[in-house]
Amino acid sequence: MTRRMLGVTATVIALMVVLTAQAGETVIGRYAGEFMALGGGARALAMGGAAVARPVPATAGYYNPSALAGLEKQQVEFMHASQFDNLFTYDYLAFAKPMPNGLSGGLTLLYSRVGDIPLTKLADPNQPISDENRVVVDRETADNELALLASVGKQKSGGWRWGATAKLLSKSVADESAFGLGVDLGAGRTIARGLDVGIAARDVTTSVLAWSTGRTEGILPSVALGGAWEKSLPAMNADVTVVVDLDGHFESRGAAEDLEAGPLSVEPRVGLEYEILNTVALRGGFQGDDLTAGAGLTISSLAVNAAFQDHADLGFTHRISVGVSW
Repeated sequence: MTRRMLGVTATVIALMVVLTAQAGETVIGRYAGEFMALGGGARALAMGGAAVARPVPATAGYYNPSALAGLEKQQVEFMHASQFDNLFTYDYLAFAKPMPNGLSGGLTLLYSRVGDIPLTKLADPNQPISDENRVVVDRETADNELALLASVGKQKSGGWRWGATAKLLSKSVADESAFGLGVDLGAGRTIARGLDVGIAARDVTTSVLAWSTGRTEGILPSVALGGAWEKSLPAMNADVTVVVDLDGHFESRGAAEDLEAGPLSVEPRVGLEYEILNTVALRGGFQGDDLTAGAGLTISSLAVNAAFQDHADLGFTHRISVGVSW
């Protein structure tokens, strides 16, 4: 890790300490960081969300910043998703580029919104509730969640790639708002031809969200291990890629967890891609118990990908992303 990366990380940690010290009540927010777990880029989402070992470079700042290392071209990727009759929307925008001294950098913006949330009150707040004094809708509000990620990656000796991401977080709902900071670290390497491994440690310092109410929520660290294996099929003019991630959290995830090891809950993610002539791709996978599928089309520097997911409670959802490199 370079001195600049260490300096940025130290600054972020110091600011987090200051924020926490100034806040009142401090709790572990079980769902405080859920908006940062929605994924980025339809290619990975079609393959069960497994992308720690070999993400699309533009999305590396989100999945594993070490995968930025060795970037040769600038890349940008945008994804938009809406669900539940447009009540929930999610936008993802990422940009990555090579930099001097063997570094590569990236910026990622995540924005999710839940609209039309009713705020209620009694028709006459000065009187008790009754048949004549009922609860009415006073006004509507929205829940807005935003994250800005700044990432850097570098190839190091011994074949290892290293990376770090600093995160600026923002939330608002009704008349209250919160701001926070966090740090992710990543590493990866190619261990054989076509075989990559990676590890991403997220919220390593326990990211914090300081609310205007004086409450501070902590986002517990999590760790993800991943592998990606690619095999060329010359006779079919195709390539096959298999990806596997183990996404671990130091808290109970309820129905989202599939494996438990003491305080650690683990969600496996598995994906498969069959790509013909580096142009047309068919994909499928599992995110926990949920089936994912998708397809992609790459023409020159333009890539368009679609992902579909069948969720037991949320129903069938789809996402489309567009990527450009130059």
